[in-house]
Amino acid sequence: MTMRHDVRVARALSILRRLLGRSRSPPVTTASELAEFLGAQTAYIAQRSVIEYCRARTGLNWEKLFAEPSFLDRLEVCRWEAYAVVLAEVAELALIQLRRYGAADPTTYLPGLVQAAHAALLRHPVPTHRTSWTDAADFIEQHLARALIAAPRPVHLLGVHSADVIFELLPIHADLRRQDRTMFQNSVRFAICGAFDEMTRRFNVPALEAALAAHCDERTAAPAR
Repeated sequence: MTMRHDVRVARALSILRRLLGRSRSPPVTTASELAEFLGAQTAYIAQRSVIEYCRARTGLNWEKLFAEPSFLDRLEVCRWEAYAVVLAEVAELALIQLRRYGAADPTTYLPGLVQAAHAALLRHPVPTHRTSWTDAADFIEQHLARALIAAPRPVHLLGVHSADVIFELLPIHADLRRQDRTMFQNSVRFAICGAFDEMTRRFNVPALEAALAAHCDERTAAPAR
């Protein structure tokens, strides 16, 4: 007799895997397509890192914990905060990709990239433990601005900050996860590298540079409402 895991979580991860695993996924060429791409990759990394760790750590108690309201509340907070912090590093991946393979001045398209990342964040309703996404949106903008000051980071170094933030919010007692930080960091870093590989496969860099620069110009020129 096999143990029945929570259907909602299993179904969500299954859908994300199917969406991200399509062999004929279309190229990313516009600001709206980039926002969708960033959101999908971020959701997969955040969900995968949190859910798979909790499943592995709790073992046969997983199903019992899913009947505990306090565990579910903490899990929900962790999942949303994971999405917010991972999004900043996935957006940095996009910046690295554009700087590595593009020809345009990054300052011309950085505001458009920030807007795409904000769109990936703000498409989700504010979760109940938050009053707004403002601090997360500000962090994304600041993170990308700092990234642009220096040379692009090696991709395998990304994910440590996100992993550390998520790790402190995991709904598992600190005594039980004390020895797991490095393992959890490596899990997030591996998923980040996977997202970069997908960017390499799908980004049409010249088209995306032009689209982000034009999107920024359009937003700047739009009259205030």
